[in-house]
Amino acid sequence: MDVQYTLDVEYSKDVLLAVLSDPDFVIRTFLPEKETKKEEENLYSVTMPGTLGKMRAIVRYVNNSESITLIMNFQKPKGVGKMIIKPEDRKIMITGSASIVTDPVLSFSMNRKMSKLKKEINEIIRLERIRRKI
Repeated sequence: MDVQYTLDVEYSKDVLLAVLSDPDFVIRTFLPEKETKKEEENLYSVTMPGTLGKMRAIVRYVNNSESITLIMNFQKPKGVGKMIIKPEDRKIMITGSASIVTDPVLSFSMNRKMSKLKKEINEIIRLERIRRKI
């Protein structure tokens, strides 16, 4: 499964990189998470909706100077996934891939999350900038 999304924003690349430097914010904002628990530095246990109840994944946050990568190791069903978030001037490019058969509820939740983000991302970023004084 490969997916691509583009979110139009009102901010420059530098502002977006500063806001996206917080792993908690990125996971809360870009994944359809129900619960997140920090395991260690840049490693999180995330619960997401699935067909057979909750799906649990161990998510590693990797930030380089150009993009943010979320590497997801799903425990049930077993598999891995990756989401690359690449901020550019006035837009955020999101690419996702997974090596498991896509869970229909997780797919629906992800699409719904992205549809909601397309409408609300500017306000979410504005509030995060105020909260963190960026």
